[in-house]
Amino acid sequence: MSRLSSSSEQYQLSFLNNWLDAHIRDARIALRKPILLAEFGKSWKDPGFNTYQRDQLFNIVYNKIYWSAKTGGPASGGLFWQLLAQGMESFRDGYEIILSERSSTANVIAQQSHKLDQIRKIFTRRRNVQRWKRARAKRRGGWHGRNRGGHIGN
Repeated sequence: MSRLSSSSEQYQLSFLNNWLDAHIRDARIALRKPILLAEFGKSWKDPGFNTYQRDQLFNIVYNKIYWSAKTGGPASGGLFWQLLAQGMESFRDGYEIILSERSSTANVIAQQSHKLDQIRKIFTRRRNVQRWKRARAKRRGGWHGRNRGGHIGN
């Protein structure tokens, strides 16, 4: 969002919303390919920065990913810029998230991870049920198909 840093906060979020919708739609319809939303964030160096603004931005991106993933759409993940660990101060650029600092943004990230994990479990269960049904149909169809109602053996 650095290209829009001189714009109002509301304009930036509106632009982001529209940009995400357009790119997710294009990935689904035109490209028929997955999309990974990467290198998003909000710098604490921006004038008037507050954590609430960063959390809002993360929530917008994460909500778009969640709804796409939940419906089997092309967006199923996102990578914010940038995750650092304690002791990596020389890499700070204003966009960093340090989970051990326990910011509200770290909580937003954890919630998104949990929501996507729940979707993963749902899709895994569905896939396992489909596999089970196919295997069951094969066993039933295969037995009757080979035997054709005849006697077993000579």
